[in-house]
Parts: sequence; structure tokens; C-alpha cells
Amino acid sequence: MSIMDGGEALAKSLYREGVRVIFGLPGAGQYEAIDAIYQEPGLRYITTRHEQVTSYMA
Repeated sequence: MSIMDGGEALAKSLYREGVRVIFGLPGAGQYEAIDAIYQEPGLRYITTRHEQVTSYMA
């Protein structure tokens, strides 16, 4: 059994809470979290081009 990192914990917690779609503008500090979100089968990450658009989509 491997140790879960923060990104995996975030992805699994979001899924357990009923989140299925995440809108975001990826940055260097989020790579581990985004990678874990992509690997979680029930989650979908939609990339935007501007922070303002991200809030409108959500």
C-alpha cells in the first residue's frame, strides 16, 4: 500500500463530496493536484484561458 499525497487526497475528497467537474487555470503550484484529478476516473478537469472565465463557468 502506497502513501497518498496531497493531490490524491484532494481528488478523492472532491469525488466523495459529489464534485464531478472542476474548472481551472493550471499553474505550477497545482501540478500534483491536477495530475491526481486527471487520474481519478469520476472527475473531469476543464482548463480555461482566463481566471475570470473560470468563475463564470463554475
